[in-house]
Amino acid sequence: MILEPDSLPNLVTNLELPSCAAAADVYRRSVAYAITKLSMPNVFIYLDAAHAGWLGWPKNLPRAVTLFKEVLQTAGGADRIRGFALNVSNYDPSHEPGATKNSPDEPSQDELGYAADLAEGLAKVGITGKGFIIDTSRNGKGSIRSTPGNWCNVKGAGLGERPTVAPAPNVDAYFWIKTPGESDGTTDTKAARFDENCASDDAMPGAPEAGELFAPYLIDLAKNANPPL
Repeated sequence: MILEPDSLPNLVTNLELPSCAAAADVYRRSVAYAITKLSMPNVFIYLDAAHAGWLGWPKNLPRAVTLFKEVLQTAGGADRIRGFALNVSNYDPSHEPGATKNSPDEPSQDELGYAADLAEGLAKVGITGKGFIIDTSRNGKGSIRSTPGNWCNVKGAGLGERPTVAPAPNVDAYFWIKTPGESDGTTDTKAARFDENCASDDAMPGAPEAGELFAPYLIDLAKNANPPL
């Protein structure tokens, strides 16, 4: 169970937005409530923890860890969840060969680095033994965006590592969580759900509404797959 992509990470970085600030208390309580209700012997819960380019920054990670601890305490304790989901619907490589952190002010170098940094941060507040899963559904190609904040149907993306169990230390699995080819949002500026990010220079043109099949994008994901199909 991948629980609530984006909601808690938004509470870490976007509280300057009035709508986000107004929803903050509700999200904290509702995510904790969801954890208590889904916490069953046959359910492994992974709480969304965004990605390296979002919460992997040194200024964001401690705030994220504090928020996760608060929500889990409200839910009845950290034992309620199996771990954390990383890179959901995102493009950060699991492993970027040669990438290093050259200063303490830089973010985690890739998703495996972020998993290690997050595990270290969680341990400082007493949360240990958690596993991570990484969404590899379109992270086969690195350095395809002008900024880590661009998220909508980013051009040049490719399918990443195939779903597999225990690919690295602390990582329970790689999964294709985001359905390959599913649109993030429409490029139609007149649509009610239009988001400006879907018209950025990084976004692939001609996209349909979020959730619909974006066939040309799916074909490109397959063409750019790494490892190749």
